[in-house]
Amino acid sequence: MTDFQELYHKADVTEFRKQILADQQAQLWEKYDALNQLVKQPNVVFAGDSITEYFPIHEMLTSDLPLYNRGVHGINSLQLLEHLNTQVLDLKPSKVVLLIGVNDLKTRQPEEVRETIETIIATIQQKLPETQIILLSVFPMNESPRFIRTPSHRNNDSINRLNALLSELSGDGVTYLNLHGALCDESGELPLNRTVDGLHLNIDGYRVVSEILSAYL
Repeated sequence: MTDFQELYHKADVTEFRKQILADQQAQLWEKYDALNQLVKQPNVVFAGDSITEYFPIHEMLTSDLPLYNRGVHGINSLQLLEHLNTQVLDLKPSKVVLLIGVNDLKTRQPEEVRETIETIIATIQQKLPETQIILLSVFPMNESPRFIRTPSHRNNDSINRLNALLSELSGDGVTYLNLHGALCDESGELPLNRTVDGLHLNIDGYRVVSEILSAYL
């Protein structure tokens, strides 16, 4: 019997997963383009990757403004920049909550990711100068070998380095919100009781995020 970890990393399986992911992402962007015609202003938009997409914001957060989730699983900051109209700009939000960068760290250095996120922020500020940006720190991960991981630069060390760089982007119209420490255990990792796979949060993890983030909405 083929070991599941071995099968997961086979070249043909990896290519198939990439094709499926790209198709799913395209479908989400198309859906969001249609939904964007229905949004109400003012509003709050959550933009990012799967950690945002899987965040049950309507169940766990309250606001006087409509909340819209525009997370797309599997994307990095370059893809968010490419699809910034669909995920942010077309909604003309009063506030945007950004959480992006952990997928970049599979292949990119923190310094490169920081530059792209800085460009995302600058583009939002240029197109929507009144929009308040809440930039979330990248969340920790659990590096246990029990979780299937594609070999990459993505680990808690690179996440910490990226967060230190992202904190420098705080300024006029941009609030850097450090949630990293609140999600860590004593060893600096995402604890098992807050994650489903070592990277994504479970409801207990999102509860921690919600309790802190709610004051900013």
